[in-house]
Amino acid sequence: MATSARQRQKRLEKKNQKRKLAKKAIPTLLQSGKKAAAYAKYPIHECLVPEGLFDIGIGEIVVTRKTAGGDIALSAFILDVFCLGVKNALFKVMNEHDYHYKYKKAIAQSHEGREFNETHPSCVKKLIEDAVSYAEELGFPPHKDYKNSKGLLIGIDPKTCPVTYRYGQDNKPFFIQGPHETPSQVKKILGKLHNKCGDGGYNYTAFF
Repeated sequence: MATSARQRQKRLEKKNQKRKLAKKAIPTLLQSGKKAAAYAKYPIHECLVPEGLFDIGIGEIVVTRKTAGGDIALSAFILDVFCLGVKNALFKVMNEHDYHYKYKKAIAQSHEGREFNETHPSCVKKLIEDAVSYAEELGFPPHKDYKNSKGLLIGIDPKTCPVTYRYGQDNKPFFIQGPHETPSQVKKILGKLHNKCGDGGYNYTAFF
């Protein structure tokens, strides 16, 4: 194997490990069972995007609003910007202490200590919605809980965001098998990519 090929493989292995860790954040939390749209009337508290999202390809995007009583209404999205869009989503309401000292600590640990940058709500909404559109064009709908979780984004105008986001990697979809994807799921995903993009039109890393 050429040196450049070995270096590329090492970089991919490192990214895969970070992706696996990033995916552990949302499944450990429970849905609140409440309607996110009902909380869209409250002011934005903060919106967080992990550093290096477009280098690693996946991360947890967090949108929060603060209620009149001081609680934090939170929607979180596991976003795969390389291929699959919203892989997981949740909406939850918690007290401010738990949000700042438990939830944020948990997601920092799951992202190997990567920094989370406060981002303008318009850009966060654009980032999420454009990722969903990109994935849907490839044949991958967002996670079933996205329908409720996106309700917290009501009233935010993505058109005011000046940033242009580029999805995929090297102008192609790039599927990286996650720790919870079975061989049959991987084959189905690759089949959709092949049908949509053809030979050489996409890249992937799979271990089935």
